[in-house]
Amino acid sequence: MATQSSKFSLFEEHSIPSEGRDVLHARFMLPKPPCKPRRVLFIAPLIGAGAAQSLLVFRNLTRRGCILASFEYRGHPRSTGTFELDRTVSDVRHALVWAWNYANERDLPLHGLATCFGTVPLLAQFKDEGCGVLLRTVNAASSLFRLDQILRLDDFAPFLSRHLGCEPSSESILAGIVENTIDCSSSTFREALVEFLRRMFPELAVERDRFEELQFDRVNMARTVLQFSKARYLDGIAVPSWIPCHFFFGRNDALMSLDTAAGREAYIGRVRSIIPHAQLHECEVDHFGRGPDREWLIQSVGDACERYDSIPVPMTGVTKPLGLGVSADDAASPVLD
Repeated sequence: MATQSSKFSLFEEHSIPSEGRDVLHARFMLPKPPCKPRRVLFIAPLIGAGAAQSLLVFRNLTRRGCILASFEYRGHPRSTGTFELDRTVSDVRHALVWAWNYANERDLPLHGLATCFGTVPLLAQFKDEGCGVLLRTVNAASSLFRLDQILRLDDFAPFLSRHLGCEPSSESILAGIVENTIDCSSSTFREALVEFLRRMFPELAVERDRFEELQFDRVNMARTVLQFSKARYLDGIAVPSWIPCHFFFGRNDALMSLDTAAGREAYIGRVRSIIPHAQLHECEVDHFGRGPDREWLIQSVGDACERYDSIPVPMTGVTKPLGLGVSADDAASPVLD
């Protein structure tokens, strides 16, 4: 059992088993007394983000009784293992099942939230062996549905060509990786990648050895590039109509071309094609949530959760999660002061 101190602790830290012997580091933010926990809000993380990053963004929701729960993908500072894109889907599955057990033990409903890339592995839980049906609601902001909405291999090719001294196409890059004629762990590839990511994300910390908190040495770069180019994680997902879905997007989001009427129309069409019953909300923010509607967006997520806390969750035909052999409390480390 998690040890409790007489002094209130805002954060809990947990260790969540993943495949093999890999362990995911998770951090939860609790409502401060006298506010009582009313729900668990599971937040699928971003690539490069530590477990606390999303908690700090949405921290005001703890005042409304939300226990905010997030984690770090494998390969990140306090999780074990190596990062690759496919593993983000399985990591979210393991963490989401664990969060469901945590919420269930406390008789609390479980809701889902994601921003940008986190939308991909969260929505991927609604296909195959996923566990998305455990959620009362799905909420997402600045959502990606395919990675090439922002990053495209064709755009990376010119950066790589300057370092290789040739002009590879996206097809030849992929072929070179498969045939081992392009070494994704080489300094040449790394320099091109860093230059490309700095150009795409000037607001983020991109260094020679890392993207935000993710060290490149802990990334299976070859597999990640191939998965980036080939994987279509959301093909065939089916979100049940009884799960309310709220998607928030910013009309100042130039990164996803939502600052134009045509871009917004295309985005709305994409959301509708994937989740026909989704409710869309346009607001005055950019891709990173900056703008006058920032707090409105956060509180609207809280509104959606409160509205559907008591929604019945049909479990017919759904295998009840068993916590992957570890109960929520048994896997908990002592809470932080």
